[in-house]
Amino acid sequence: SHADIFSQMCQAVEMTSEVTVDASAGASVGSPVDPKRSVIHAAAVAEFSARGYAGTSMANIAESAGMSRPALYQYFRNKADIFASAFVALFDDHADAALAALHSNDSVAEQLDGFLQRFEGDLWERMAASPHSDEIMSAKTAHVADAVHAVSVRRVAGLSAYLERVSPGRKAADAARRASWVDVLELSPKGFKFDQPEVSVFRARLTTLARGVAADVER
Repeated sequence: SHADIFSQMCQAVEMTSEVTVDASAGASVGSPVDPKRSVIHAAAVAEFSARGYAGTSMANIAESAGMSRPALYQYFRNKADIFASAFVALFDDHADAALAALHSNDSVAEQLDGFLQRFEGDLWERMAASPHSDEIMSAKTAHVADAVHAVSVRRVAGLSAYLERVSPGRKAADAARRASWVDVLELSPKGFKFDQPEVSVFRARLTTLARGVAADVER
């Protein structure tokens, strides 16, 4: 399933960037790997969150990143290019953190809770902190949806491998149970957002979900 915030991003505002985003790197395809891109990504996310898409300029991002505007153009063609690259990289980082939680020394319930909190919970908290979240969620670039989908596929694959490890079994019924857990863990958080809950409420719902699935896994 697609990450919820970015699936909503494909509903409204058209932007004209033709940048192709590599979901595994959070960068434009063909761009050199450069640590400065991470600095720009962080600056861009902060500026877009504080000012909104329309209110953020290349000059704002350059200043926040501690570089000149001409230097910024050496890395990105325009604002839409930065927006796509920065937010896909953000999703990729949260996916990495979520998958890492599945390899902790905690209980199954805590591992699953960590998986949900590091992706769904942390992203929800980040968006809730921005007064421009609706604008950010409605913004759209040409290839963001495909890139975020690739991140989601990687995340689901890691979750599936984890569930097979903690609940092995080669029978069709075993595989069906694991698939049902993946569906519940992926789809339930979308419903949890329906009433636009406070961050603490949303996180508590994720914990309840993790505990419920873990109880079924361990029975």
